[in-house]
Amino acid sequence: MPSREERLAIEPRALLACIPLFADVKPERLSRLGAACRVLELPGHRAVFSAGQPIKEAHFLASGAIKRFALLADQVEKVLELVRPGQMLALSEVFSAGAYASFAETVEPSVVIAIAVDVLREVVGRDAVLCMRLLEAVAQSHYASEFEVVTHHSHLVMQRVLDYLLGLAGNQRGMAGETTVRLGASKNLIASRLDIAPETFSRALRKLTDEGIIVVEGRMVHIQNVMLAIAERAAGGMRGPLTHQRQERAGAGLEMSAAALVNICGRHRMLSQRMATAWCMVARDLSASSSRVALRKYIHQFERTMAQLEAASLTSRLRGRYGDLKRVWLSYREALTGTPAERETADRVFDLSEQTLDAADLLAATAAERAGTAAAHMVNVAGRNRMLCARLAKLYLFNGWPDRSRKLGRLSDMSRQEFFTNMRTLGAYSADSPEAQAQLRVDAEQWQHFLAALDAAPANRPSRDRTLAVVAASEELLRNVDTTVKLYERLTR
Repeated sequence: MPSREERLAIEPRALLACIPLFADVKPERLSRLGAACRVLELPGHRAVFSAGQPIKEAHFLASGAIKRFALLADQVEKVLELVRPGQMLALSEVFSAGAYASFAETVEPSVVIAIAVDVLREVVGRDAVLCMRLLEAVAQSHYASEFEVVTHHSHLVMQRVLDYLLGLAGNQRGMAGETTVRLGASKNLIASRLDIAPETFSRALRKLTDEGIIVVEGRMVHIQNVMLAIAERAAGGMRGPLTHQRQERAGAGLEMSAAALVNICGRHRMLSQRMATAWCMVARDLSASSSRVALRKYIHQFERTMAQLEAASLTSRLRGRYGDLKRVWLSYREALTGTPAERETADRVFDLSEQTLDAADLLAATAAERAGTAAAHMVNVAGRNRMLCARLAKLYLFNGWPDRSRKLGRLSDMSRQEFFTNMRTLGAYSADSPEAQAQLRVDAEQWQHFLAALDAAPANRPSRDRTLAVVAASEELLRNVDTTVKLYERLTR
């Protein structure tokens, strides 16, 4: 959608063309609609219409977010719809009633196009294509309502949350990679729309994250297409309820699969590098506030996976490797929470990140060796690539301390070469898996994008914008490669 400045400079007709319903409508009919519409720029929490109000205009959301709701007998709001940009508000009411039975209110600052209903009906009556599009929209709305009634009682909450996210994604999903959607409303509002408690909604998001199906970053949710496809196939189809694939991790002392153990052990490698990157961004005042939040999150994730290993049934050798990791982690955590501005602290954080990486790598390699299977080895190889994505970003950021530049340059070259070699190894092992091959192609594309960002921003004279671009490219690559690790873990079952 155009910005506010751009909006003010164009006619309503041009803004109407941004609405999918009116795409490719004949110019003369679009002009007729444009002459009968007005553009409303509304702040957050402003009423668009109220129950009982005569329906004189049809409203289309150009940008922002709107909730449509009804008031129950006890004056509790029942959210009927969270309207997304490009959609029409209260479609069935506009074409079947004389007055609204629901309320509509902006959730955030929004731009709404209001078209006189009599003119809209006149144009629709003369345009067969537009009429068919409206009929399809009504049918989709009716189907969604019927499906919601069924799933409300028969599907797990996690499946209902996933269905909502897939509704946001529309038909954008590919076989691999990720599909990103934005939650256009607060989690409380979305939970109300799904008739669940906010904490239940958050819990469902966490479970979907643990399954590897989504990655949540604030209001952005990245749907991991290949993991979703595998979960759907295991459930017997798209609309079958998802099962919990990782129940072996749920309780203390439970056995987990060899591949799952390798994956968990290997996560510490990646997290050791991400924590150092976040710490360095704070020290260099690069998105310091969000970097502090990220650092706390990574520390929590590291300790969460440590707790999973603590509760697992490990051999004495693995328990010894775990103890080595735990000892270096205590020193590393202390350094991460120290004063970031001191040069001595920077040296200590870097060195301890390397020691933590080495201890975690030894732990993961021991787990893979104990499993003694090619499948477990592949999970370890994929996990190494996951770490290398985070490692290259860390090496780039720490290159700001000049006396390390030669050493860090060598480590960076070695990391690039290993990633390439690992990709070839993974591809050869999974040659008969269409999902793995598709995911590896996405990884290769994202890898080239990351390398381009690195090479466009030389570490010896980095600008703020280019450094942030490197970190963003690293994060996008890391999400995809993390999905690859989970995919190879799943392929061992």
